[in-house]
Amino acid sequence: MICPVCRREIEDDSLFCRFCGAEFTDEQEEVIEVIRDDEPEYDYRISAEKSSVKQKKTIGIILVFIAVIAVVAGILICVFLVQGTSGSRKETVTDASGEAVKPGFGTTEITVSDAEGNTRVVETDKSLVTPSQILKEYTDVMNTLKSDAPAFEMIRYQNLPTDRQNLGAVADMVLPIIEKYVTSAAAAEKVSYIAGNSDKLPVRNSSYGCLLTDAAAIKNAYCEIMSDDIYKLVITFNDELNPQHLPAGATSSTGIINAVFDPYDAAEQITAISSMVMNDINFNYTDCTVTLIYNHNTKQVQSINMTMNIDITADTILMAINARIVDVTEFDNFTY
Repeated sequence: MICPVCRREIEDDSLFCRFCGAEFTDEQEEVIEVIRDDEPEYDYRISAEKSSVKQKKTIGIILVFIAVIAVVAGILICVFLVQGTSGSRKETVTDASGEAVKPGFGTTEITVSDAEGNTRVVETDKSLVTPSQILKEYTDVMNTLKSDAPAFEMIRYQNLPTDRQNLGAVADMVLPIIEKYVTSAAAAEKVSYIAGNSDKLPVRNSSYGCLLTDAAAIKNAYCEIMSDDIYKLVITFNDELNPQHLPAGATSSTGIINAVFDPYDAAEQITAISSMVMNDINFNYTDCTVTLIYNHNTKQVQSINMTMNIDITADTILMAINARIVDVTEFDNFTY
């Protein structure tokens, strides 16, 4: 026990101080005990609270940063997005004289060189050599497909071309996070649909298989005769920035991508986060391509391969981000 007057240590049960003679009561003793025990504990709690707040702020910043990166590159990915097995394939086309031409535009004999440098001569139908003719043929086949609603199988997957991911110094940390939001070709599972599931076919929010009416939206296209009955249409469309999500029951569209493909509904998915950490974000759909193999006489489809290349640019509170997602959807095994 400490004497409240001279501050010397005395026996706990003393009624007066043997050094200065001061007397004290039980009430004074309680006050002394409170002062002695509570002051250090109070200081500790304040220090601990301050430390906890700082830690929470730091963790919050890290979590927001990770959320921004994941949303920018993986948003609609956990929902959907697509082209064939080689998402960035480009073909060089020349006519019989070796002059460069747009595939299918005004010529019936073209040579196609694939990404590996292999060349082949493509025979085309003379009635399908202009953008308008090719778009009409594609529209007729796809509308017939939606009307027939046969059984089919579908698989959808994404890939992230490493040369198109501009994430700066944090790439090694961020890419593994983004990859969790995409489904690779190896991990994708094929889904079977019985007859009558026309709403699972392109374009999902419409009873029509193609709503595009402006042939000027086509960048490149050609029709290849694979046999007497089997044709292949390959159509690449002009770029489109931030295409709108097509409303349910749509019968027309003023856009390009949503009139043929099923783009991500990105705006709704990033609203909450963008208001906190994003100054601006854009989705540019570029070189989106559809490959349709079908019976020219019966209009019955054998397979569809749809690829969307989405270039994402985002200005966040932490950094500028550029990334590409390639979304591939394949339909095959149609049973009429």
